[in-house]
Amino acid sequence: MSKMVSARIPDALYEQGSIQLEKLGSSPSALVNAAFEYLVAERSLPLSGHKGKVNKKRTLSKKETARLKAAFQACSLNIDIPSSVAYDKNLAHEVRRGKYETLA
Repeated sequence: MSKMVSARIPDALYEQGSIQLEKLGSSPSALVNAAFEYLVAERSLPLSGHKGKVNKKRTLSKKETARLKAAFQACSLNIDIPSSVAYDKNLAHEVRRGKYETLA
């Protein structure tokens, strides 16, 4: 059995939220279900009392994980260090600086 939930939401917030839900291909019912699932799993509200201050715990979606992994790979150095040099900070700094300059 399902419960019906009623809530008062400012018109402007509802309109903006509806636009975002439509872009996501979702619905107000899916949003409310997700909010209740979050509440049960995290035992807290998505916002921790202050507007814009999000709880520290968060699980990334597969898409977010892939995007983060790609960003880390773009920032990683892919250099061959000669075996005769065990650790050369200057060489690493030069290559890193060059790679970051090309990314900028």
